[in-house]
Amino acid sequence: MGKRRQVIIGNSAAGLSAIKAIRELDHFCPITLISAENCNAYSPVLLTYYLKGRISKEDLFIIDSEFYKMNNVKVIFGRKAIGVNPLTRMVHLEGGEGVEYDNLLIATGASPMRLDGSSDRLDNVFTFRTIDDTERILECAKTSKEIVVIGAGLIGLQTADALSRKWAKFTIIELSGQVLPDTADTVCANIVQKEIESQGVLVLLGEKAEEIKKVRNKVIVILDSGKEVIADMVIVGIGVKPNTQLVKHWGIKVNRGILVNKLMQTNVSNIFAAGDVSEGENLMTGRKEVLANWSNACRQGRIAGLNMAGYEQRYDGGLRELITTVFGLTIAIIGLSKSSKGGGMEELCFSDPVKKSYRKILLSDDRIVGMVLLNKTDDVGILGNIIRNRKDISPWRQEIVRTPLDMRKILLSVTRY
Repeated sequence: MGKRRQVIIGNSAAGLSAIKAIRELDHFCPITLISAENCNAYSPVLLTYYLKGRISKEDLFIIDSEFYKMNNVKVIFGRKAIGVNPLTRMVHLEGGEGVEYDNLLIATGASPMRLDGSSDRLDNVFTFRTIDDTERILECAKTSKEIVVIGAGLIGLQTADALSRKWAKFTIIELSGQVLPDTADTVCANIVQKEIESQGVLVLLGEKAEEIKKVRNKVIVILDSGKEVIADMVIVGIGVKPNTQLVKHWGIKVNRGILVNKLMQTNVSNIFAAGDVSEGENLMTGRKEVLANWSNACRQGRIAGLNMAGYEQRYDGGLRELITTVFGLTIAIIGLSKSSKGGGMEELCFSDPVKKSYRKILLSDDRIVGMVLLNKTDDVGILGNIIRNRKDISPWRQEIVRTPLDMRKILLSVTRY
């Protein structure tokens, strides 16, 4: 066991969790970690706080160099892995170097999607995913009076919230008919949109950005309706796609992400995948999908690490999870956010637009399968555990949708059972 070469590509939640899990069981096997970024691991979740000036750059980092030394990890920073050959058990790096492995974990995360065309070559058009992205945006924002964000999903709204200020004209462009189109339901999205607009941000829905071009020191966003929006800088936040390029042409099965089983193995037994690059099982639907959030990446990375070290452990499925604050509104969405036709689901809803609060609980046989919470989110952790444990919530049906659950009542009811 001690000679098994463990190689991990990716220096974030899944990769770090895998290192910890391997070292719980094997203190001596060689571990090599490969990262395209030339720095210690940091939390992408915190980048919006850095962008907003609420934390320093140093506060982004979740570990220091001592972590790698203490866990006896050889690090290869600033070198991008460009290919994996399962036949020779080799990871190929930019520059021609190769790294041999016995077990390999692909935890390469995801990258921002870009608009078609050459807009990504313009020096004041940005995506937002890394520290480098953040620092480039901050520098350009210093002199920008008109800012456009393309995309009203989570990334777009977080970026707009972090940068919006009274002396800049701000516009959000979204192809869908609502903000947060892939996560929130219509009622929640409408409340969020009204709050954004009340803070002076123009929201254009049902508009597709066809082209971005530069004219002198300005950029012009051309919409499919023929409208043109002029800006000093543009941030493209239309979503992310898993970084699966590594395994292209090598027989590793990929759908949207790399397909894995409950051991986090790909169809090649000694190659594992975890985090935003992988497709694991959704606990609510049983279907394979990319579950792109920090907690799932940590759990999947740990499962992968334990199996790489020879201890069989199975992933029981994950949930879609979104907990964030944008424009002063706290939003929590866990599990399903919309009921499907013929799915036999029941929706419990409570809305108070004046107080900017909304709660929707989705039930199946008196068990929660999803929720959308706006502002009244104190019990999000409790409800998340209830979802995962498939607990019958019939004792609290009348109160669960209007007010956050009282943990004391729950503990007393569990004791009675």
